[in-house]
Amino acid sequence: MTRPAHPAGSYVGLYGSAGEDWRRRAKVLLDAANVPWHDPSDPRWQGITHENGDQHQVLINKLVAEEHQGLLRAGCVLYQLTGGSEPPASLAARFELGLLAGRGLITFVYVEPEASGRNYIWAVLKLYPHLVRCDSLEEAVQRAIEKMGQLDLGGR
Repeated sequence: MTRPAHPAGSYVGLYGSAGEDWRRRAKVLLDAANVPWHDPSDPRWQGITHENGDQHQVLINKLVAEEHQGLLRAGCVLYQLTGGSEPPASLAARFELGLLAGRGLITFVYVEPEASGRNYIWAVLKLYPHLVRCDSLEEAVQRAIEKMGQLDLGGR
């Protein structure tokens, strides 16, 4: 599913690095707290590369529009950049963080210590009070859960 299944403002958006592990861990914690989430991961991206992207531009346009709709309608965002053995964060993931910086959406950010470019990202986070640096994925999820508990969601 790519479009959010929840009303605007009522869910935590899961954005940043691709990868199932951190997203799965976050979903388990959010589900345990009964907090709705939206994961924009979409299998339609598989097989699209920088080498064949021009041939898939119409689909890419649709996928990006769906991702951004989910991002901008979230109550808050959980954002992670992975490092180590994971592939480096994509240009798209870094663009998302720039979009979040400019839009003012509360975002709880965890950058793994091995993530390439982490020092630059940490410097950016200091400039924007709505981008909250967290020391672990679990801290980021907990802060997102607390933020969603503060929102008036009409009897959620």
